[in-house]
Amino acid sequence: MPVPDKKIVVSKLGGKYGCSFSTIEGKKIMYQGIVDEEQIVVCTPHSKIHTIGKGWFDLTIKQVELLDEADIAVLAVRLEEGNIYIVDFKEQRKMMTLEIQIENPREGEHWKFYIWGNNIQVRGCLDKFQAVPERMIS
Repeated sequence: MPVPDKKIVVSKLGGKYGCSFSTIEGKKIMYQGIVDEEQIVVCTPHSKIHTIGKGWFDLTIKQVELLDEADIAVLAVRLEEGNIYIVDFKEQRKMMTLEIQIENPREGEHWKFYIWGNNIQVRGCLDKFQAVPERMIS
């Protein structure tokens, strides 16, 4: 099953929050809107399901900064099996420390996340963030 289309996911979130979203300039998976005079930022990374039975995705420093600066920050992770995890990023952020950042030439400084079942885990952090996936067909 393919990864849910980001436009469908963003449209669904627009209905949930009662706003419309526009793409953040230069960012393919980041959107912004206004809810009750507060800025909302949505990040929609995706992952295929790997042979070990889970997906993974990265968040860059710039993506995290945009989410940090927003009044409301939503992480909407799209998985190949048709599931989407909608997470309050401000809560997930508490598990992301500078000590567990990864750096490589391709992505620069970033955090790596593993996702499976009802869990999202930041690589290097033993705690797991509980998140129940929603089934979405795109």
